[in-house]
Amino acid sequence: MRKSRKKPKATTILTYGDELLTPPNGWSLVDGHLMREWAFADFDSAKGFVDRVGELANEHNHHPDVHFGWGYVVLELMTHDRSAVTELDHKLAAAINQLDG
Repeated sequence: MRKSRKKPKATTILTYGDELLTPPNGWSLVDGHLMREWAFADFDSAKGFVDRVGELANEHNHHPDVHFGWGYVVLELMTHDRSAVTELDHKLAAAINQLDG
């Protein structure tokens, strides 16, 4: 059996239908999730960011998987009921980017 020569494009996300979207600034497609990592000076700063992300996620009714500890936060987005990255993830990631700064 011949292997396909096509390689997946790491910079595109297949959303509803045939639409292709580029991950928002700072985000990467990793193992079928949109993922981004932030660095902070301490635990309290990281937790404060997670709290703001939580409020934003509730507003969007779409929630990331959150990993955080002393000085770091990692967010992963995927639409679980579709088992794929969708436009919902793209929109929340772009909104989370607005929290930077």
